[in-house]
Amino acid sequence: ALSQIINGLKPRQLAILALPSSRHDDSIQVEDFLQRLHRLYYKSVIFYDLELFFGYIEANLLGAIECVNLIFHQPDELSTLIQERRLAHRLSLFIFYWGAKQPPSAMRVRFEEPMRAVVITRPRPKAFRIYYNQASPTGTSQLRLVNWYDSDNLGLQRTPLLPSAASVYANFEGRVFRVPVFHSPPWFWVSYSNESSAASHLGSEESQEEFEQMEYNEVNVTGGRDHRLLLLLAQHMNFQFVYIEAPGRTQGSLRAPADNGETNDSFTGGIGLLQSGLADFFLGDVGLSWERRKAIEFSFFTLADSGAFATHAPRRLNEALAIMRPFKLDIWPYLILTIVFSGPIFYGIIALPHKWRRRQLPLDVEQLGELCIHMAYVKEITPCVLLMRSRRTRRVPPAHEMPPQLFERCIWFTLRLFLKQSCHELYHDYRAKFLTIVYWIAATYVLADVYAAQLTSQFARPAHEAPINTLQRLQFVMQQDGYRLYVEKESSSLEMLENGTELFRQLYALMRQQQPDDPRAFLIDSVEAGVKLIADGRENKAVLGGRETLYFNIQQYGAKNFQLSQKLYTRYSAVAVQIGCPFLDSLNDVLMHMFEGGILEKMTTAEYEAQARMMTKEQALQSKELAAAENANTNAKSNEAKAQPQHAQDNEMISALNLRMLQGAFIALAVGSLAAGAL
Repeated sequence: ALSQIINGLKPRQLAILALPSSRHDDSIQVEDFLQRLHRLYYKSVIFYDLELFFGYIEANLLGAIECVNLIFHQPDELSTLIQERRLAHRLSLFIFYWGAKQPPSAMRVRFEEPMRAVVITRPRPKAFRIYYNQASPTGTSQLRLVNWYDSDNLGLQRTPLLPSAASVYANFEGRVFRVPVFHSPPWFWVSYSNESSAASHLGSEESQEEFEQMEYNEVNVTGGRDHRLLLLLAQHMNFQFVYIEAPGRTQGSLRAPADNGETNDSFTGGIGLLQSGLADFFLGDVGLSWERRKAIEFSFFTLADSGAFATHAPRRLNEALAIMRPFKLDIWPYLILTIVFSGPIFYGIIALPHKWRRRQLPLDVEQLGELCIHMAYVKEITPCVLLMRSRRTRRVPPAHEMPPQLFERCIWFTLRLFLKQSCHELYHDYRAKFLTIVYWIAATYVLADVYAAQLTSQFARPAHEAPINTLQRLQFVMQQDGYRLYVEKESSSLEMLENGTELFRQLYALMRQQQPDDPRAFLIDSVEAGVKLIADGRENKAVLGGRETLYFNIQQYGAKNFQLSQKLYTRYSAVAVQIGCPFLDSLNDVLMHMFEGGILEKMTTAEYEAQARMMTKEQALQSKELAAAENANTNAKSNEAKAQPQHAQDNEMISALNLRMLQGAFIALAVGSLAAGAL
């Protein structure tokens, strides 16, 4: 009978626990059972030691291997040990048989979820009854008759032996779940009462006993994307839920190590409630991480998000340096070198022919037409010849002589040419004229026109700071400009910083150095609080979090005032449940159908649209209040006040020239005048 019952489960392998106290029972024939089981080609392993048996189950759970366990012993003490060692899981099925005629009462043994337990009884010879604790979705520990075996009839009444979890948990029959929640737009909009519970002040230093014994108040949720999602799940799976306040109003993080140095695997916040079995669901941008997966389990993801950070929008640069911005910094050195070397090059073009002629003629030779007269010989000739020389001989004509102060004149000529000042032709040689034309074209069309066009466009659209949209850029401004980075406490983003490598580790070290007196001063209550800090604009701040959460919150304070970074890393959010949750597969089926149908994305978009409508109503209300106040003033002031916001809005993109934009030119003029006066 037992071999046929096990065959109805179709297990991959079977683990058998036969304790010494039950091996000599006449009603249990373990050896005969093993022989019949092996004839059905099932793998089995038998344990006579309880610790080895528990170690075998733990190894299977670590490898996510489903295992069926047959225990020839009463479940009174073993069920308690199984739950204490956290071996209760949907992948582990515990079958108890000790030859009893009736199942144990609920007062005697309670098989709490997520433990899967089967009790086999033998009311009469050749008849067996199979009781299962998860035959009902209500979550109670009642054992229900799901099957039976009668060797005088047809054997096993139905196969498979147990009802599937998909059929059991498709309808929860109005079961009530406890869901921890805290205010985290756009996922949940929570309105707290004036009398907050003591759970809202819990921190990581509280003990596990105080955490479990604390009373949690119900809170009122007014909206949010995950609130809509939970309503849809409740409607589809027929369950109810009650919102309770999450401890500390946070997702939760690992508790601090104990005083004796032992590691503590327990969590605080909403995750801690799931871990201790005081809650059933946890939603609200709950990110997946390796540390959290050791304490809870996650469903199919409800949001495919990415990590990002937000800072203030790039501010306008100083107008005094506007005259330097048409060209980048790497162009100005080449431009200055071009102007500096243009004068010497111009001088060389003019002076080289004169230098060359002087090298061809000796110093004591004079030219008479085509004749060359050696002055040393002439001095020895008669005075008449000297008189003839004074009348008919001549030196190098003035046209071939170098002009005086040629080098200085070339320098100033090129400077005037590049600065577009009026200047006379320096030399009448063809080479000098050609080079003057080349310089003029370069100064007019290449430099002056390009510079003027760039400067005009920048005056029309003022320049702004370089955006901070990468981790490298954020690290640089934190080191050089004193930026401060904030992160939500007990969030997945904080875990990324604490357990990350390279840049994340360096950023976390810089955050702890922001305020040496309080190394945890960079923690904030929520992403919304961090966005408020940036909106204040008093200091340079940045907030790290989920991109969708940041995007939603910056919409409330005006997207034009913020800068959202690039996608830093991929992060997924899902519904958190207890480890070994028996209805996780049913929940995943519903979520996957919602994802494939685009319902999750539509919910997110609808929440953004609802926020936009809310902001529009607030702006309309403010406009009415302003209009009512303006009616008390004169019509002229009223019209001027009404026209001012539209004018300011138009000036955000394009603005007219004013003296403030031209202050750089006046500063350059003043510096030049002072330098000229000093020289």
